[in-house]
Amino acid sequence: MKLLSSVVKTLRVLEAFSAERQELSTIELSKMLNMDKSSVSRIVVTLQHHGYLNKNTLNNKYRLGAKLVDLGNQVLNRYDRLDIGEIVSPFLRELSNTIKEVVHLGILDNQDVVTLKKMDGGQIVTVDTKVGGRYPAYACALGKVLLAGLPKEEFHKVINMSPLKPRTPNTIVEISTLVREIEMVRQRGYAFEEEESFMGINCVAAPIRNRSGEVLAAISATIPKQRSDEERMKEILLHVIETSKRISQQIHGDS
Repeated sequence: MKLLSSVVKTLRVLEAFSAERQELSTIELSKMLNMDKSSVSRIVVTLQHHGYLNKNTLNNKYRLGAKLVDLGNQVLNRYDRLDIGEIVSPFLRELSNTIKEVVHLGILDNQDVVTLKKMDGGQIVTVDTKVGGRYPAYACALGKVLLAGLPKEEFHKVINMSPLKPRTPNTIVEISTLVREIEMVRQRGYAFEEEESFMGINCVAAPIRNRSGEVLAAISATIPKQRSDEERMKEILLHVIETSKRISQQIHGDS
């Protein structure tokens, strides 16, 4: 396959910068790369316009721009997601063994939560969910945490994709009510669910954050109503929050 020469030239300009050569002029780039000075000039001006290069006006030399940092973070965050199931598994197992309840790991896909992991706490009374299952984000604690992690503009776009349909009599189906609920989740950093997705099932959830502080995924503990007294819910919530923080620290290398 024939490569685009203009793209190749642009990449060569970017790759000319290094820790030893943090600033370069168009003349220096032209000599280093054996490229026509006018071509180099057009490339660096274009890269500067789009934020990939910055110009030092004191010496008229160029350096790599912050836009490259943004792209690098996107790559790192993508690797976070690819590895998250493997990273989270031992933490989920420990959490499930500690609280003796079902725990989940989920990510957001438009208006749905997709379950990546589920671990059984050994209880007879449990919840009918499965790995790979999709559940409305607005109707569960996992989803509320994930929705709260979205930029507000994106959040409003997501919740207006399709009507909010009730799964139980407790499901939030009014946009204005959901907006208030998600704002509360943003402020406190965790979410509750009271028979909103399954009758007889309550849930608490907390976010997993990547190294940029963005919400990457969420974990939850699912508790049947008959075991959901106030003291037990508080105790389980503390375990869930602590586990989510430990997972986040593991992901961005602070452990």
